[in-house]
Amino acid sequence: MRGAALLLALLLSAGAATADVARPRDLETLLAVLQNAALATGDATEVQIRDDKLYLTWKGTALIADPHNLFMEMQQAASDAERQKLVDTYFAAFDDILQLDTGVLDPASLMPIIRPSTFAEHIPDAKSVASEPWFAGLSIYLVEDSPSSTAYLRDDRMLAAGLDFETAKKQALANLSTLSPRFEPLGPKRWGLALDGYYESSLLLESELWRRMAEDQGEIIMVVPSRDAVVIDASGDPAAVQELAIFAQESGRARPYPVSEYVFGWKGTHWEILPKQ
Repeated sequence: MRGAALLLALLLSAGAATADVARPRDLETLLAVLQNAALATGDATEVQIRDDKLYLTWKGTALIADPHNLFMEMQQAASDAERQKLVDTYFAAFDDILQLDTGVLDPASLMPIIRPSTFAEHIPDAKSVASEPWFAGLSIYLVEDSPSSTAYLRDDRMLAAGLDFETAKKQALANLSTLSPRFEPLGPKRWGLALDGYYESSLLLESELWRRMAEDQGEIIMVVPSRDAVVIDASGDPAAVQELAIFAQESGRARPYPVSEYVFGWKGTHWEILPKQ
């Protein structure tokens, strides 16, 4: 077994159905379904449920599968057959993630994510994950992205490709800049940022985007309570900071993948934490 475990964050696409799966009533139910299904494949051993995740060995490699995305997709699926397709795809993506781990690193697949600096502590060999402190108790982690899965980049894999962290981060930020987020109106000069459900929070790092927006809209503030919940305000209303702070606190507790409860203000070249009103 290879020593380093991989944390999976699967993005889900269509797959072949083999049976029908009922809508799980909660995450615990889904985890039990996945545990039994993984063992039934014959490719998984040592399948355990801990901390709302599935820990298993898949074809000789230790994996940690986080099924929050899958659970949300399962709730929205229209039929048991459609849910079975999602489960089939979930397991098919394990092979994709192994390819990310063992194949040649493609710099075009690198992406940055923002998470609390304590985020990776539960990952085996957490110190080997390519990351650096940012600010406000957050860190920048680098991941390898594929159509069906995302794997945290490890230092040894990065170095084997002839990259140091700064070079890899520069490439990841360049890749991030090619994405096209949508600004969805939430009120007068207030927007929700929508992308793909995974990289919304990463756009905190897209300085050119915020520089241009500030030039066009004036002073902007932002909250990023979870990876896919980003709200921007350019109203200049003194009450906006408190309103966004309340939203961040409530949303951060209710949604998976928390990022920060701070309200950030754009200062021309960087973000700063704004005091609560």
